[in-house]
Amino acid sequence: MEDLLLALGDLPLHPLVVHFAVILFPISLLFLIAVVMVARLRSKHLLKAIVAVALTTPFVFLAQQSGEALSEVLYEPEPHAEYGEMLMPLALATLLVSVVFWWSLRGPKIFSQLLAVAVISLAFAGIAMTVVVGHSGAAATWSGVLP
Repeated sequence: MEDLLLALGDLPLHPLVVHFAVILFPISLLFLIAVVMVARLRSKHLLKAIVAVALTTPFVFLAQQSGEALSEVLYEPEPHAEYGEMLMPLALATLLVSVVFWWSLRGPKIFSQLLAVAVISLAFAGIAMTVVVGHSGAAATWSGVLP
């Protein structure tokens, strides 16, 4: 399995997959934030936003796993590897709380309002962590390369 996550042909898989995670995952989280915050959008698009997060979360997983496979062959860039390990649990928590929020809309309003705050907070944290992971990876790769 590790060989499968290491390369795609002659190219390392990590720099290819990471672009999907760094672009699509935060976009899906922005969509989720907008839908949770605007009641008019929520009724029509909440399930779509949750599905978007669910469809982009595997890219976070693939980026993490391919990064671990690459670090076995090359080197482990710190703190990028540590930040990368934090993103997947955050992505899963955001997805889980989003589903619970969707389910809670049929119940007491106070419960769904508290979950809305949690969803928005987790989504912003996911965006911020994606930026931190992406920046630290770019810095580990490219710092000192250009004159």
